[in-house]
Amino acid sequence: MASSNIGAIYRLFPIETFTPDSSAVVIDVTDLFVSDDERLSPLDKYSQHTLSGRLKRKETFEKEKSYVTGIKAFSDNVSVCSSLNYRVTISERGLRDVPVTVSATRSILLLDSLPARPRLTDSRIAIFPTGKMLYSPTTQGARPVWYAHRWRLEPSDPEAYRRGEVVDPVKPIVFYIDRNFPRTWLPYIFEGVNQWSELFEEIGFRNAVQARLFPEDDPEFDPDNLKYSCVRYAPVTIQNAMGPSWTDPRSGQIVSASVYLYHDVIELINNWLFVQTSPADPRVRQKQIPQQIIGDALRYVLSHEIGHCLGFMHNMGASAVIPVDSLRSPSFTRQTGTTLSIMDYARFNYVAQPGDFERGVRMTPPRFGVYDRFLVKWNYTPLFVESPEEEYLLTSEWLREASAHPALRYGKQQFSELLDPRSLSEDLGDDHVRASEYGIANLKYVLAHLNAWTESDDPDYTYRKAIYNGIVNQYFTYLNHVYADVGGVYLYEKHVGDSVEHYRSVPRERQMRALEFLLDQLDDMRWLDDRSVTDNLGLVASAADAVCEAVMKAVVAAPSKVGLSAALAAGDAFTPQACMSLIYDRIWAPTQRREALNLSQIKRQRLFLEMLGTVAGLRAEGDSKSLAAMRQIEVPAAFRADRDLFSPASAECPNPVAGYGEPLPLFYEAPPMEGLAYDCVLRIRRLLEAQRNHPDLQTRLHYRALLHTIETCLK
Repeated sequence: MASSNIGAIYRLFPIETFTPDSSAVVIDVTDLFVSDDERLSPLDKYSQHTLSGRLKRKETFEKEKSYVTGIKAFSDNVSVCSSLNYRVTISERGLRDVPVTVSATRSILLLDSLPARPRLTDSRIAIFPTGKMLYSPTTQGARPVWYAHRWRLEPSDPEAYRRGEVVDPVKPIVFYIDRNFPRTWLPYIFEGVNQWSELFEEIGFRNAVQARLFPEDDPEFDPDNLKYSCVRYAPVTIQNAMGPSWTDPRSGQIVSASVYLYHDVIELINNWLFVQTSPADPRVRQKQIPQQIIGDALRYVLSHEIGHCLGFMHNMGASAVIPVDSLRSPSFTRQTGTTLSIMDYARFNYVAQPGDFERGVRMTPPRFGVYDRFLVKWNYTPLFVESPEEEYLLTSEWLREASAHPALRYGKQQFSELLDPRSLSEDLGDDHVRASEYGIANLKYVLAHLNAWTESDDPDYTYRKAIYNGIVNQYFTYLNHVYADVGGVYLYEKHVGDSVEHYRSVPRERQMRALEFLLDQLDDMRWLDDRSVTDNLGLVASAADAVCEAVMKAVVAAPSKVGLSAALAAGDAFTPQACMSLIYDRIWAPTQRREALNLSQIKRQRLFLEMLGTVAGLRAEGDSKSLAAMRQIEVPAAFRADRDLFSPASAECPNPVAGYGEPLPLFYEAPPMEGLAYDCVLRIRRLLEAQRNHPDLQTRLHYRALLHTIETCLK
């Protein structure tokens, strides 16, 4: 194995000197820490400044202005701090050759000589994995295996533990809390860490997860020492938080993990609470939301990030099994909250309606869900067996048993195409149309009351502008939840003996209902253009027009989007032809009834024809392939959010265990859409020719203009 897998030489350093007995040497590694090495770059290509990679950034390293600022040596690691200088250009932001100095700290850690015993995991549970390739004489070919990321948590009294007693761990998981946090944050930060001990106590560990302030009287403590896990305060305007961890690559053992809370995560929480819950919760109908509400939301944010630090991934399917109307039930929400796992991207209760809060409906995610309990049990329960393989016989059986319970399903994060509508970000409930109807009703309520709720403490309209942008983005979120049902395929992680099927196409009726919902929205977007609000927000034209165009693009792409689902359907499939027919009938229904058209209908018909012509190859502009493959409604740049709490660091799929990449179905060839689109253009031409002389002037001129466009393109 050693001969067949030769390690790469990363960097060469000349030996400067030897000790007298030649037992140690000295090398000068300054250049390693003061150089432009992409693998050590402190500049994240998916950073907020590049809108998560959408903007192109060019940086030029200035070595002559860079230097090592400090070195700290600890018992098993070395921390090197460097001041690195760059010239940065982001043309789209108007930044050209701007000097940027970065203080970067890199650590080199000495691992234990003997690694911890790994726990084998697989694709059926939301545990971060480290991949290895197994070469075994008992298997005909090498195969991948996955080690679960987990702390080394062992009972201090194994015999008492085996008798069912609750014991202290040999070494608890401790997070040290930065003293620089605003004082009002600290109680919620402590609670967000300590609450995880509740779940560990259920599996027999007392005080397994602890929060402690940075010690002031311990000379050995240093937050730069990688062996101390910390919760750090970052006083910058990024609206985010993150919880990375560092693992032993030989075993998956977590050796260190830290949470970073950026200051303006508070602003993001404020905006979310206002946009999503103010219709139901009178307490948040103000710019300055009460500290207790903000603090509890901050606790939830931190507890989610601590979950990552414990080895837990996102479970995007945790809210999909909850009946939508249960989210308006006081008893249900008090017990369950909005999701079955705080590792979901389930936000606040946007389903709750005015009056529900007074009835006792809960507006926030739960403290923990049933899936969080399952994660802790699966990853941290000690199993007194001889080998990882024997452990896996037990833990795999737990997963097999869990497959019979929808509440314990792992919904992978979809890093590329959104194929499974049950594993979406920021959705609630088991019915996207129903949940979105509630959510949109709330958005209309917020917009109608925005001035009254904020006028007294928003003199320059800054807050209202942020909330208005949040309303538009939330509307797009709801539309995308529904659009995911169109052409969707339910995916299941299945091993032999599991009580699930590998996949199932979204039923035809559900897809049709989703598409009809989107078409209905085209008739009901003018509420976005509330001039009593937008006239004071600067140069705001028509959000409704921008949203309408984005939805029309998605609608025209829908026949292509349903192709895979139709090919996989076991029964009555929603085919591309049926999809196109439904769209045609809805868009041209007023024309078929010989009615006079309003301006919204005229715009919609023109957009439909233009985009249809692109797919049919009749129009040179645009990219018909990308349009035909559209799997989500694209947010126009004017409304695109420059933030996303808990967002993945990369759009790339990390591995097949952690998340879905772009689906690669075997033996499926996407049906060509050009002919279907061309046939639809000819149908439109025949329809318009019959009404060339419509009695309504506006409608008649519109039809003649469309006919001219068609004839020009067909020449």
